[in-house]
Amino acid sequence: MIKKVSYKDQVYQYLKRAIIKGELQTGVIYSEQQFADKLEVSRTPVREAVIRLTNEGMLEVYTNRGWGVKDVSTEDMQEILQARIAIEGYSLRYLVRHRDESSIQEVILALQKCQKDSENFAQDESHHFEYMKADIDFHCLIVECTGNAYLKRINDQMRTKIEQATYNSLHMSHRNAKACLEHQRILEEILHGDEDSATQAFMQHMQETALVLGTTLLQ
Repeated sequence: MIKKVSYKDQVYQYLKRAIIKGELQTGVIYSEQQFADKLEVSRTPVREAVIRLTNEGMLEVYTNRGWGVKDVSTEDMQEILQARIAIEGYSLRYLVRHRDESSIQEVILALQKCQKDSENFAQDESHHFEYMKADIDFHCLIVECTGNAYLKRINDQMRTKIEQATYNSLHMSHRNAKACLEHQRILEEILHGDEDSATQAFMQHMQETALVLGTTLLQ
């Protein structure tokens, strides 16, 4: 079931995907041995994956009992959205201001490809996971264009939580197609070189996301 290459990373990706898709549920206690047997590996790569996911805020460990999926609270989502607005809002303005630079042009091409992938997945619920990944990639490209290692590190730390919340919110609300149109508007404003309009489109997207998640952008 698991290839004999980089067990640690493969177990990590397996557990992460299972958490994001809701296959591992909150309120259930799991064990290292359970997944070592399931994936036909030793307990070591499972333990390492659990530690990594715990550090990312996805799991919590219960002493002498096992581990479980950590719930994503409304407060968590509100704080993450606020952090995203601060980081992506700045990054988006940076992208528009520097759009004529060759490195930023490459990012814009990547955003266009990402948007095309999203459109291909948006109408088909069987590709919901793939759509979610393309959705998150779109936002991460905006942050990465700044070249700011601190912003990227913070964004990477939030990414798994964002993926979990995005997967659930899009799936529950059947929001893929609408979110895809919101991305398209952001991209169009980037291409027009209108910094304020691009920021406005992004904020509208965040507002819609907050509504689906049952929270608000500001306290």
